[in-house]
Amino acid sequence: MRRLGWPLLGAVTVLTYNTWVFWQVNGHRRIFDGYLSEFSASDQPHSFFFRGGDLVTAVITLVLVLRARHLARERGVASRWEVVAWLGLLLFALSTSLDAFSSMDCSPTLSHACRVAEETGRLSWPHYAHTWTSVGAQTGIVASMVAAYLALRLGPTWVGRGVVVRRLVLVLTVVEVAALVVMMAMLVLGAPGLGYPQALMVLVASLWFAVLGCDLAGAAGDSVVEPVVERSGVR
Repeated sequence: MRRLGWPLLGAVTVLTYNTWVFWQVNGHRRIFDGYLSEFSASDQPHSFFFRGGDLVTAVITLVLVLRARHLARERGVASRWEVVAWLGLLLFALSTSLDAFSSMDCSPTLSHACRVAEETGRLSWPHYAHTWTSVGAQTGIVASMVAAYLALRLGPTWVGRGVVVRRLVLVLTVVEVAALVVMMAMLVLGAPGLGYPQALMVLVASLWFAVLGCDLAGAAGDSVVEPVVERSGVR
């Protein structure tokens, strides 16, 4: 893939992972009072559209991780924080792909009958498993962002090389964690609107994938240039 392809690939997730912006195809804004996953519930119209977006995002993330790992092997160095970041992204990719295949049976936010069935354990196991896969996806995102920032702080190896990139990753990480804290507080308090901080978390995560794609383009250029410089005797 050409160097420009990696930033484009990362940027595609801004569309595929933010399918919630097309909520009107389902016609139920009230789902934002619950979880965004309810857009892909089996009883919702066009659920396959929302599930497909998650699946494509998972595949793209996996491709980016494999590319990052390949470039690190070419350099012959990888810090422990890089490894943690890769594992976090792998967890996200796996969890999100499972999200796509284990959708909720119905929307408890829109259906009282669904809410009662959920609370009494009368729904299918994929419905309940979806909660854990979603938790796994968010855990992977936060872990990858924190680990990537630490990798930047401790050595110019994986995600970018400059102060600007490091600060950008820090800002994205802070916003992601802050949105997660807000959502958890709303959940504990029983406040409606859980989908709004979750939408912000999804947007920030996709921007993180775009940053990773841009860095892979730069890293690919470094892997090509460095051997030429070394052979020329400059070092």
